[in-house]
Amino acid sequence: MKLKFICVIIVIWAGLLAGCQSTRKNYTHLEGQAQGTTFRIVYNDSLARDYSHAVDSLFRVIDHSMSLWDSTSVISGFNANRSYVRADPHFTTVFRRAQEVAADTEGYFDPTVGPLVKAWGFSYKKGLPQPDSARVDSLLRWVGYQRTRLEEGRLLKDISGIEIDFNAIAQGYTVDVIAGFFKSKGIKNYLVEVGGEVRAEGENERGETWHIGIDKPTDKGEAGRPLQTVVPLSGRALATSGSYRKFVERDGRRYSHAIDPHTGYPITHRLLSISVIADDCMTADAYATAFLVMGLEKALPIAKARNLELYGIYEGDEGTLQTYSTPGFVEEKE
Repeated sequence: MKLKFICVIIVIWAGLLAGCQSTRKNYTHLEGQAQGTTFRIVYNDSLARDYSHAVDSLFRVIDHSMSLWDSTSVISGFNANRSYVRADPHFTTVFRRAQEVAADTEGYFDPTVGPLVKAWGFSYKKGLPQPDSARVDSLLRWVGYQRTRLEEGRLLKDISGIEIDFNAIAQGYTVDVIAGFFKSKGIKNYLVEVGGEVRAEGENERGETWHIGIDKPTDKGEAGRPLQTVVPLSGRALATSGSYRKFVERDGRRYSHAIDPHTGYPITHRLLSISVIADDCMTADAYATAFLVMGLEKALPIAKARNLELYGIYEGDEGTLQTYSTPGFVEEKE
């Protein structure tokens, strides 16, 4: 699975006001930190209502459901096998969608892969020794989305040591929840971004479709955050997963943070980044993770069957960057 980082950045045109919160032409900007990453929200409200407290409340509610950093959260309770814990609506929605995507991608998306992510050093515990084949084989016994199910609000596991990790889908879901909140308030023009996952509706302050920049995969210290491309987005959501920033280096070799749940090892193919456009951000988030792990060849038929658009960046011969996109993935013209 992936560890969260911002692979997508919002292209904010010159002239917009900076700061934690500002308003211009009834467009309000909210920025901050949540869920271990950053967020940026822009919305147009003729009444100039301040929804910052409501947004903070939504973050807290979702964290209490699915944050592994909150020992009192629902997901932490399930992972600790606390019999009294029951799934709330947020957990239930994400669990069911995670199971669907896992089945649809033949397990390349798997919310039980967390133990392997930890073992390879891509969790809160850093500097762990590289797991040997015996350790990987041992951990694979705890991996398998098919071994978990919800019954009457209880998470049942075939093996008690299995743990659930929604890191690769929960931020997309958070974006959807916040977007749904704005829609319920009659807001027709908004953009919600959490940790690089984005959902947009309507127009920006310039009266144009929102513009979303996709990072160029590079770890060579280029100044700023160079963009590979910019895409228009309205009425849909976009999520990106990449393997080029999060890695560990051992004995001169780099290991990607994207772990194949089938083998227990980091991916070795040349796909560096993949962006997915879907009707909702939870779906885009989960499939972006799966597609990064499985690679372009396997991802394309699934994307076509599910009406998903994708944009892949991969390493070609001699290290050159190459791209591939489906016909519906429209890039901004220069």
